[in-house]
Amino acid sequence: MSKEDLIKGLNEDLAAEWGTIIRYTYQAGKSFGILGVELREMFKAETQDELGHAAFLTDVIIDLGGEPTSMPKEFDRPDGLKNMLELDLEMEQQDVKNYIKHARIAGDLGLIELQMKLEEMAADEAGHARELRRILKGL
Repeated sequence: MSKEDLIKGLNEDLAAEWGTIIRYTYQAGKSFGILGVELREMFKAETQDELGHAAFLTDVIIDLGGEPTSMPKEFDRPDGLKNMLELDLEMEQQDVKNYIKHARIAGDLGLIELQMKLEEMAADEAGHARELRRILKGL
């Protein structure tokens, strides 16, 4: 794998982060009722975390000589809290796989700091997925 492959992968990650920021903001607005109040707060908090990921990825892509994307990854807009959370879980799990894949590429290229940060971001997304699974169990 080449540096160009890594930049492409990181741009996919960045598009996913932009999409998640928009998706969580949208879903917060669509959250109603007692559970919806709690989910609104969770979505708002997670949005800040995702903004941090996006800022990091933007810097790294530029540092590697690439052009960071500003286009978000598209996402479905299901009705109902449970369906929204199931979508979020699926997308978080995919993000974990992508970060691990790109961390390996970074490691192969000798970019150890980037490898470790991407692994940390994968762990962060895995934590989000665990939280979503716990919420879904209660529905």
